[in-house]
Amino acid sequence: MMKLTYCLAAGLALFALPAVAVAKGITYDCDTAADHFSELNLPTPGVPFTVSGNVQLRTLAASKTYVPLARIQIAPSAAPGQSSPVFAGFSLAALPADAKKTASGAPAIQMLSYNFGGKDDELLPMSLMTKPGTVQPFTISYDGSEVSVKLGPETKNFPLKATEPVVRIVCSTGEFLFTDLTIDASR
Repeated sequence: MMKLTYCLAAGLALFALPAVAVAKGITYDCDTAADHFSELNLPTPGVPFTVSGNVQLRTLAASKTYVPLARIQIAPSAAPGQSSPVFAGFSLAALPADAKKTASGAPAIQMLSYNFGGKDDELLPMSLMTKPGTVQPFTISYDGSEVSVKLGPETKNFPLKATEPVVRIVCSTGEFLFTDLTIDASR
């Protein structure tokens, strides 16, 4: 009888535990060697849609040629191996640094920037102060004529016409972890 009582109590205790939160979206660990890149094109549910998630710099790969970089963009669908010259989104880059010479003691300087159609990236104010490895939440919305990119408290809009739009994720010369990545049809 004691054994039955113990099993019954243990079973009831299991139901009394709070529900564990389940992460939404997918996780994509974009890990590339020095001087190499990886690209992932994800289909969209039609226009309008919203992409959201988090990106985090995990490690840098030593390169004298390329900066460790992750980009997430809205772009028209392109042939395999080809990039569209028309896109809008953002970049997370990291420049290796001497940890003894940086104010934070970090071995890199991390930069967030908007990017649009091949134009020079526009750095976000204060992004240079963010410690490498900080999780950066983002939201990118596309309504068929404009892309809205939200990074922390900053939001910027870019005109974009994309037939068959895709979400394009590119990383180079390092490891960048994308978490809670979702693509939802907007209502």
